[in-house]
Amino acid sequence: MTQPYALANQSAQDSDTGPRVSVVMTVYNDLRFFDAAVDSVLAQDFRDLELVVVDDGTGQTELFDSVARRDPRIRLVINPTNIGTAAAANRGIEASRADIIVRLDADDISEPDRIGRLVAALDEDPELGLVGSAVTLIDENGRALQVRPMPLTDVDVRWTILFQCPFYHSTVAFRRSCYESAGRYRPEELVSQDHYLWFEMLPHCRMRNLAEPLTRYRINSQGLTATNAVRPRNRTHRIREALWPRIGLTYDLYDDALALEIANFLNGGDIAKERRTAAYAKMLTVLKAFLKAEQPFARAADAEDRRRLGKIVVSRMLRNPPGGMRSKLALYAQCLPLAPGRTMEAAAKRLTRPFRQRRP
Repeated sequence: MTQPYALANQSAQDSDTGPRVSVVMTVYNDLRFFDAAVDSVLAQDFRDLELVVVDDGTGQTELFDSVARRDPRIRLVINPTNIGTAAAANRGIEASRADIIVRLDADDISEPDRIGRLVAALDEDPELGLVGSAVTLIDENGRALQVRPMPLTDVDVRWTILFQCPFYHSTVAFRRSCYESAGRYRPEELVSQDHYLWFEMLPHCRMRNLAEPLTRYRINSQGLTATNAVRPRNRTHRIREALWPRIGLTYDLYDDALALEIANFLNGGDIAKERRTAAYAKMLTVLKAFLKAEQPFARAADAEDRRRLGKIVVSRMLRNPPGGMRSKLALYAQCLPLAPGRTMEAAAKRLTRPFRQRRP
């Protein structure tokens, strides 16, 4: 039987019992930042790793051979023709030897302590199967644009995925066993294969993000996301159509403009005043159902994370209410079952301030 791909520098895989971590990187057309991405892996403080580079049909044999000569920890998988990012990633993971898989796209940069921090998080918690981090967004010249926080706890991740993806792909490390249990990357998902993998992992492990930005994520005009930017949410409706019924709801958030406002809120921004009533009502409906639903791998400590989540969401909404007294009162009534007394007391004072000021 003919192999669908070729494993270069084959002898490297027999040199020892295998590393603790396999970093898997797929490469296709855009090679401008490839060297920097590779260098960032080789410069890691954590040394017990291999870098599996998948040449997904670039035809640049000499370039990849020269890269492999940089370090004995680099191993090449050569696809004679392009098969797509998801299928290429699956082949890279098949060729890798470690139980911990770390992903990095060929245009992104790992901070020197990234892999060590991710491995430490997995070592501390046997039930943790997927861990990422915040990111520093950079432009094509490498200039830092902003730090993007990500949902920190398992509760936060499971809440966020009801609306949008809770991980940047180039930040994650995951256990091979969880990846296999989830069915691997879906080859038919040419762009959102990572989002679908996280969704499929939900029943198999706990998840979290570290607060520190450990990856520099490049806003790349030639990247997969940028070149497939037309109505991107359409690609992942099936995830939410499957998840919302698990908490007793029917998914109906097909309004891209409203969904964008909610995503902006989840990312720490504000919602346009004229859309707050609809956006807040939708989020609160989902939040109430989410906080009541049982979740896999739940722990006693999650109860405090749930209370904190409810308090944060409600407090932010009450600090930036919709216009009009009727809408404010409706929001107050929706929030009342979710928030602690002090939060609602402060909101009530803000709500009634105009009336108190009118008294003689």
